[in-house]
Amino acid sequence: MRLAMGAAMLLCVVGIGIALDLTHVFTLSRTDPDYQSFCAVSEGMNCETVALSRWSTFLGVPNSIWGIAGYAFALVLTGIATFRRRSGPGAGLLVVLAIAMAVVSLWLVYVMHFLIGSLCILCLALDVVNLGILVLAVVAARARDGGMWRAVFADFRGLFHRPVLLVVLAVVGIGSLVGARVWGAQYLAAHGIAGGKGAAVHEIGPSPHPGAWAHAVKSSGDSQCGTESSPTAGPRFGVSPDGHPWVGGDSPVIEIHEFTDYQCPHCRRAHLMARKLVGADPRVRVYHRHLPLDMACNPAIQKPFHARACELSRVSVCAGHQGRFWEMNDFLFQQADEIRTRNLSANDIARRLELDLDAFRCCMEDPKATAIVDADIAAANELELRGTPAFLIDGQVHYGKIPEEALSRLDGGARIP
Repeated sequence: MRLAMGAAMLLCVVGIGIALDLTHVFTLSRTDPDYQSFCAVSEGMNCETVALSRWSTFLGVPNSIWGIAGYAFALVLTGIATFRRRSGPGAGLLVVLAIAMAVVSLWLVYVMHFLIGSLCILCLALDVVNLGILVLAVVAARARDGGMWRAVFADFRGLFHRPVLLVVLAVVGIGSLVGARVWGAQYLAAHGIAGGKGAAVHEIGPSPHPGAWAHAVKSSGDSQCGTESSPTAGPRFGVSPDGHPWVGGDSPVIEIHEFTDYQCPHCRRAHLMARKLVGADPRVRVYHRHLPLDMACNPAIQKPFHARACELSRVSVCAGHQGRFWEMNDFLFQQADEIRTRNLSANDIARRLELDLDAFRCCMEDPKATAIVDADIAAANELELRGTPAFLIDGQVHYGKIPEEALSRLDGGARIP
């Protein structure tokens, strides 16, 4: 029994270490646009995708911090079982906790696979740890009283004969949960992550609030869809002659074409990085280019992947026809999890931004909106872009992030915030 409990104690320590590493991934995924985790292997196996989802927190605290509290309490129970007196509690209490941890593991695997669409290697490692603790607890319980449930009942019955131990365990258990809640909230606040969601992209830098986009364009009649925006003189945003929305300086030294997909979690971080960059240096201008990795409109995609990416690109185009492109752009990135999990329709999204629904519906059915997206896809495929996000700067393609050397033409060299 002691050998099994010793091994369980070791697994608890390992679990705490992995949970701490997972907390690190959670934080950097939401605060550092340049961060790339070792476990960002693919779309289907990516810790960052899971960390950026709304399922990565519970009651506003990262799941990994709740996990640390759970492993700490399990460590206390294994210690009591290992060094117990003959009449003291054994592994029965740990069996109950380990079953609860295993149930949570199964639920989170379901969430990752079916709701997020990506698996986290570190999370799966914790699932293995939880399973190992459960197996060792069952082995120890059976060795003590000849049956798992007999050991469980014996331990709970014994607690009522030891009121001091019962109070101590209650204080430790409840204290670990309260500690996780308080520490988790303080941890997020210290790293500038509000409620586990991260800072809103449109609040970064001196670029105007997205509501200002609607007042930055003038409208001219359109025989099919009501209004069509055209740029006015403005220092921060507009539309290029060939129809690409841009944000940045009026007379840029560096022009960046950002090819992106609204269902790509890494594009969300790239979007944050680009907005920080143009906010920090008015000599930079970023053009938005559509590259949905969706076989519905992208001939380079041969199997189902980002199933609504083409539709969401058209949604942003049609918002742009009402002078609301950048507001919609921010919304589609910030609310990507909600759009996916609640399956918000294009009309639902338009209502959230209070667009003119008649003009929006007309635009979504207009081949002109599709043609804009198709033109960007054709340009991307001609460049043989192999993924998103991709940045085209001075004829060179950079994936994932904008490197410092790509900004070397700026006096003194730019520094990406």
